[in-house]
Amino acid sequence: MAARPTSKRLPSQREQILRSAPGLDVMETLFDTIGDILFCAKDRSRRYVAANDAFVRRAGFQHRTQLLGRTASEIFPAVLAAGYEQQDDEVFSKGTTLRDRLEMITQADGGVGWFVSQKVPVRSASGDVIALAGISRDLDTPASRGAELGTLAGVLETLHRDCSKPLRIEQLAKSSGLSWSQFERRVRRITGLTPRQILTKARIEQAAQALRATDEPLLSIALGCGFYDQAAFSRQFRSATGMAPGEYRRAFRKAE
Repeated sequence: MAARPTSKRLPSQREQILRSAPGLDVMETLFDTIGDILFCAKDRSRRYVAANDAFVRRAGFQHRTQLLGRTASEIFPAVLAAGYEQQDDEVFSKGTTLRDRLEMITQADGGVGWFVSQKVPVRSASGDVIALAGISRDLDTPASRGAELGTLAGVLETLHRDCSKPLRIEQLAKSSGLSWSQFERRVRRITGLTPRQILTKARIEQAAQALRATDEPLLSIALGCGFYDQAAFSRQFRSATGMAPGEYRRAFRKAE
């Protein structure tokens, strides 16, 4: 892990960004009170200049000063940092806002976790993109479930259990006794995800397990996990992880 930046450099860089975009300071304070939302901001060199306590803990640190000034590649395993930095590049190069991006996190023990992330460009008074700010919601701490699941419990179970099959979400909505729009709104309120995102999430988790544990060809994995073809599989897998399936397989095994 790279050496921690000097205390002289860190405050000046952070203060410069916060002076140009004072709302980031307020956001950092507000998000410190929310445990299942990760908040961070980065400058154009991809260095962290703000983060809430939940993000600091997720990065493996006890104090914010241990995080500030570092990049994702200096903190997280390459298999994770690649995905973060791919999204960062999209925000910085195009000035676009990223909404509801599924991020798969591969743990050291081979298990996976999921976040839904939003990233926005931070602009100076002159309109230049000087930083980005992002939040991620941990899907291990989802919205309230309980009785609200009702008749959707079986449908959600089907989405996970039969994800490799050619499921038609419209038929699942019908089986729940709801219209398509009602079905989508209720599933999203319960889980934080759309039905299509849940299905994609389940398929990518299954594919990631196969990539880590087998030498099965990519086409076989794609078809076996419910993707239409290898191109669709590669596109959606890269969107979720920041890496192509073959890159993910090599990176994970190298990290073992």
